[in-house]
Amino acid sequence: MSQTATIVPTAAVCERWEATTPVTGDYARDCAELARETLSHVGFTQFEETPFEDVIACMEGDLPVTVAVLAVPVEGFEMTLDDLQSLIDDEVVMRGASLCIGRALLSDGPLPERLRFDVMSVCPNLDAGRVRVHHVRGAWQS
Repeated sequence: MSQTATIVPTAAVCERWEATTPVTGDYARDCAELARETLSHVGFTQFEETPFEDVIACMEGDLPVTVAVLAVPVEGFEMTLDDLQSLIDDEVVMRGASLCIGRALLSDGPLPERLRFDVMSVCPNLDAGRVRVHHVRGAWQS
C-alpha cells in the first residue's frame, strides 16, 4: 500500500451548473450533499450510505473511492487547493485508509484490488449563490 497525494481539480474552474441540492440549514449535511452532487457531475457513481455524515462512499469507474468532506465556513471561501492539501496530515490519511479498508471488508463479494481515499472541501456562499469545491484525489490509495 502506498501513500500519495495528487492535486487534481474535480471539475474545471469554469465548469458550472445550477445545483439541485436543497439547502436544509444543517451546514455539514448540506456540504456533503453538495459534494455528492459535484462528484456525480464528473462521473462518480454508485453512492452508498456511510455511518459518517462527512464521508461519501462511491465508485469512479470500477474503483471504490471513499471521500472525506471538509465543510468550510463561508469565511474560508477564498481557500485554495493548496490550502486543502496542507490540511491533509498523517491523521487524516490514517483515517482515510481505515475507512477504505473497513468499507472493503464489509462489502459483499471479493475484496477490490485497489482502494482510494480522497478529500474534498466544500464552501457554500449562499449570499452570492456560489459554492467553491476543491478535490484532492488519492490522499491515500492502495
